[in-house]
Amino acid sequence: MNDFQLDFQETSIETWRAQISKELKEDSAKIIYTDAIEEISIDITQKAEKDFSSEIANASSGWKITAFISVENEKAANKLALTSLNQGSSEIIFKIETAIIDWAILFKDIEIQYIHTRIQFFDNAQLHSFLNSNFATEIQYFSFEIDPLGKDFEELEETIKALNSTRILVVNGFELQQIGATTWQEVGIVLSTAHELLNRGFSPNQLSFSVGIGNNYFLEIAKLRTLRFLWKQITAAYGNENTVEILAHVGWCNKSLKDQYTNLLRQTTEAMSAAAGGSESIVIHPYDKLSTDKSSDFAYRMAANISNLLKEESYFDKVQDPLHGSNIVENLTSTLIEKTWAYFIELESFKKLNSVEKISKITSDIATKANARIAKFQEKQIKLIGINLFNLENKNSQTWQSDLNYLDLPYLIYEKH
Repeated sequence: MNDFQLDFQETSIETWRAQISKELKEDSAKIIYTDAIEEISIDITQKAEKDFSSEIANASSGWKITAFISVENEKAANKLALTSLNQGSSEIIFKIETAIIDWAILFKDIEIQYIHTRIQFFDNAQLHSFLNSNFATEIQYFSFEIDPLGKDFEELEETIKALNSTRILVVNGFELQQIGATTWQEVGIVLSTAHELLNRGFSPNQLSFSVGIGNNYFLEIAKLRTLRFLWKQITAAYGNENTVEILAHVGWCNKSLKDQYTNLLRQTTEAMSAAAGGSESIVIHPYDKLSTDKSSDFAYRMAANISNLLKEESYFDKVQDPLHGSNIVENLTSTLIEKTWAYFIELESFKKLNSVEKISKITSDIATKANARIAKFQEKQIKLIGINLFNLENKNSQTWQSDLNYLDLPYLIYEKH
């Protein structure tokens, strides 16, 4: 076999900039990437001053394929869970939406010791119902999703803190993104919440983070890297070298009930951001889950297929930190770290986890950004094919639910505007 080698010579930044300007033609000003809502402006050809990859490396390049299941009927939820596991899921989130629940029916035939199960409770009675069940003896296979910013968190706090299990509490960033928060607002609020939990006696390894994934491919990757980097700095200050567990949600902001096939493209690229950013778990919500008709079998199956395709056919789980060394990603990460930390410090002036003053500050800041997004969407500065651009007549009768909100702010779903 011939000893064949190619001699690649490094290309200067000036050469890259000239070539990009040539190809952009009249749009050459786009060399400076600007996002007015995110308050970010960077030169996409600028060489990165710092490589964050070595400081934020996660343990694996793979991720758990997570099925999200609302539990209104235990038997139906159990059937869907078993189907999801047979179709490739390795983790389940059960959102409990009924006051009284039979845990034996819900977990029937599910080998919980081989998967990870997350449970979203909405009150103290549900939590104690689980802790009084036979499954409480196997609590190491479960995590609880109880929102620390929720009004009833104090009622659950001491019970959760005393549980001898890791990753028992999830800090909710996903719904912040769904109501219109910027990347740095979402991560800043999540870190401020997690930091307050440390001060209240939780250990770092009891916490994990949920985040929402938007449609800005590189910015979302940088957001995940920012969260991982800053949480490492915070836990190091407490003398704890703690790893980060991130659960990424692909939600509904830019999804359409009328153009279902475009949803698949958006869900796929957002899942790619989550994977490239190093998420430990990815849940892709069916695009019509929040419709008045609830999720269709088609939408649920298509959402479930995306992670399988990214793993089995695109090999996204074979390379750890695939954008290592990318100037754009490193510069976006650096910018987001600065902006997120500034916002984190601002929130630290509030000494109570979910005080009226802190929640008021958070909701006011997010509402300002959400309103700005809606205005840009209506002016078609934000262009979404099938929603405000090239939208086709569709006889689909589905409509979005009207009561979707978090922290008393409505979910930002562009198609509703």
